Amino acid sequence: MIPLNAEKQFFFDTMRYARKAGVGYQELQEGEQPFDGRLLNIRGHEFLNFANCCYLGLETHPDIKAGTIRATEKFGSLLSNSRSYFSSPLYSQLEALLDKMLPGYQVVTTTTTLGHCSTLPVMIDAEDAIILDQYAHNSIRMAAQLCQATGTKMAMTRNNDYNHLQKVIKRLQKQNVRNIWYLADGLYSMQGEFIKLKELKDLLNQYEHLYTYIDDAHGFSWTGKNGAGYVMGNGEIHPKMIVAVSMCKSFGAFGGIISFPNKEWAERVRLLGQTLIFSAPISPPILGAAIASAKLHMSDNLPGMQQELLEKIRYFRSRCKALNIPLKTKDETPVQFIEVGDNNAVYALNQHLQNKGIYVTSAIYPAMPKKHGGIRVSITRHLTLADLDYFIDQFRQLDLHKYRDVTAHTVQHEPSRPSTIPSTPLETE
Repeated sequence: MIPLNAEKQFFFDTMRYARKAGVGYQELQEGEQPFDGRLLNIRGHEFLNFANCCYLGLETHPDIKAGTIRATEKFGSLLSNSRSYFSSPLYSQLEALLDKMLPGYQVVTTTTTLGHCSTLPVMIDAEDAIILDQYAHNSIRMAAQLCQATGTKMAMTRNNDYNHLQKVIKRLQKQNVRNIWYLADGLYSMQGEFIKLKELKDLLNQYEHLYTYIDDAHGFSWTGKNGAGYVMGNGEIHPKMIVAVSMCKSFGAFGGIISFPNKEWAERVRLLGQTLIFSAPISPPILGAAIASAKLHMSDNLPGMQQELLEKIRYFRSRCKALNIPLKTKDETPVQFIEVGDNNAVYALNQHLQNKGIYVTSAIYPAMPKKHGGIRVSITRHLTLADLDYFIDQFRQLDLHKYRDVTAHTVQHEPSRPSTIPSTPLETE
């Protein structure tokens, strides 16, 4: 047996316990009705789905389903070769639509993570330095480590703290680095907070050799003009900024998009990115889904969908505020975070909610700082106001201190969950 080091062993034990506790690594069961995004069928029980990252609910949209079917019938299930040899014509159709939908120049990648792993090593050299936001997504950290392995300096900054960021920039300048790259999220996926975009752009304008790479995966589609996201939602991209977004979240398809402020940078990554050269392309059915989604995003239907979601977010936040439910999230986003404590406390609370027919995401260490884990409540268009009320009514009955004091040896399971999930949308919606 090959032993794990202490860090890997802790993470392995954490994930194994999550699976055993029923709060992670679960498998959906096929129900009598098609998947609708609102309900999950796990272990023979139905749960309200507060763990869904497809915030606009497009994964079940009939146009996107039809796009998948059309592409499959015309091009089959797979085109199994690198894009460095040849590409499906669906790629050029998708990228042409994305060029209209988004500012800058677009490169489509098989996943957002693989996009990071192509872009950062091409754009960042050993003479450069990386400043990583404390809460930057793990996929960015992985790609940054590829740069670090070739000699790039790496530093950390406090989340969304631009006074601290400026101090780190000045310290690195004294070390005679060539360029400094700040890596962060547009919408932080655990706590649901937006990046401070104005402050960041001020720093980009102030420091000549400062650049930034932003992962706006969770901000994409549900907000901004044409669904361009939080960072590019005004139709612009800063000339010293690269933005990555995901088609695997609210966009309702699959794959990543890297938006560049100039054609030269896009061409460099397109031709030199290792995961673009050596990884498999997106399959034709999913390209068909992405094309249908891009058309939907540029249609007159999108603003109404975005507004419907925003109203549900505001409803949820206002009711939580009125009932003193301690939301840690300050922004109006589909990700709302409630801090609980250490991993065991989060697991215990998650189990309680499952026993009430509610499935949420556990945000735990090491994704969160020690003893500052919590539950991530994802709000989607699939959920009704009655569903939001049900979650709030169940949560307000909790003694949160009970869960903050819990240990692995005192996790108490609630009685069998009642069948009180609202079955149909409210007529007033």
